[in-house]
Amino acid sequence: MNKIDYVLDFCKELAKDLIVSGANLERANLSVEKICHAYGLHDVTCVNTSTKISISAKDENQNYTSRQTDVPPQVINLEKLKKLNQLCFDTSKNLPDPATLREKLSGIKTNDFPTWAILLGNMVAMLGLGRIFGANWADLIVILVNTVIIFFGLKLFAKIKLNKIIVNFVTMFVCSLLALGLYKVGFVNSFFIVLICNTFLLIPGIPLINSARNLLCGNETNGITELLKVFLEVCTIVAGIAAAYFFFGDLSVVIKDEFAGGSKTFLENVELVFATLMATAGFSIVFNIQLNDIAFAMIGGVIIRIFYILFQYIFPEYRFFYCLLASFFAALYSESLAIARKNPSTLYLYPSIIPLIPGDLICLVSLGFIWQNPDLIEMGSDLIYSLLGISFGFVICSSAVHYFRKLRFKRVVENTEVK
Repeated sequence: MNKIDYVLDFCKELAKDLIVSGANLERANLSVEKICHAYGLHDVTCVNTSTKISISAKDENQNYTSRQTDVPPQVINLEKLKKLNQLCFDTSKNLPDPATLREKLSGIKTNDFPTWAILLGNMVAMLGLGRIFGANWADLIVILVNTVIIFFGLKLFAKIKLNKIIVNFVTMFVCSLLALGLYKVGFVNSFFIVLICNTFLLIPGIPLINSARNLLCGNETNGITELLKVFLEVCTIVAGIAAAYFFFGDLSVVIKDEFAGGSKTFLENVELVFATLMATAGFSIVFNIQLNDIAFAMIGGVIIRIFYILFQYIFPEYRFFYCLLASFFAALYSESLAIARKNPSTLYLYPSIIPLIPGDLICLVSLGFIWQNPDLIEMGSDLIYSLLGISFGFVICSSAVHYFRKLRFKRVVENTEVK
């Protein structure tokens, strides 16, 4: 094999592992380009999506080579992403023998949390979200029970490789039956708060964020495809809730009133910040962020919540604006910390941004269309403003940093070619 074969084989697998672990397409593409140019390859082309990798390049003898591979479903592991990012940096700087590159990639090991710790992380995250939405102690108990059901249900369905659409429907149907049954006997105060908290374990929040980023950063085709997948998965989750609700009949609940906003006292806002801290810590464990980085991710969650509360108070009528500002400062914190600690920004951004995703609005608006409920459909404007604000906020900051890095990389390449 020639050098170009070794390098492209390595880049193909590296890009695949980066995307599966949670990297956005820009990060994967830039990593491939940096490594290829470091080894003297040129005319490098990356046509990567969330489902397929395609890379081509030429060597100094004008030999053209390309590589393609499929990308398996995403299993977010931010500790692995961190190590892959470090491998990319070390490879570009030190240029090890191309024949050893695949061995270095396969040699990456992560200290994954044990099953009980991941379950605990899910439970802590759900407790935090429950308090964010105003769940009482009885609601929180049912949220935790449903969390255990979803956790082991997903593991079981993964073993038998059941389709994600069926998994979402069945899992949410079972959890909804439990919540609605306990509401019927008077144990649960708000079954919708219970169910909406649990949907955060199923709603593809990270793909939703990345699809918006792709749409705004030039990867429109992949962004649209990912957005359609997210929409389909949300529909199946909501269909499970609707089917269980239909099973029990009309429960005569004014859903919109349960989620009516209102001004909060100082102590309530303090509790909201603490609940966000809990949720961020829980999702950090779920995403396998190790202990030396969890504290930084938790600080990001606190920052985004404080700015959200602050800007919501200043601009109460402009949801798009205060969502944009809150997510912008979260992205700014993540990017700054990533530069300082030489880690991918997603390590700090993903756990902190999750509590801000409007899962309640996503579910309620979807249910509104299923039931033809105009009160719920009216919430669609708030949902659009929230999603656009969050997307624009972090995309503006992250994209500026990305293009700065790419511009700096192009200058390095140009200077190298001149020499």
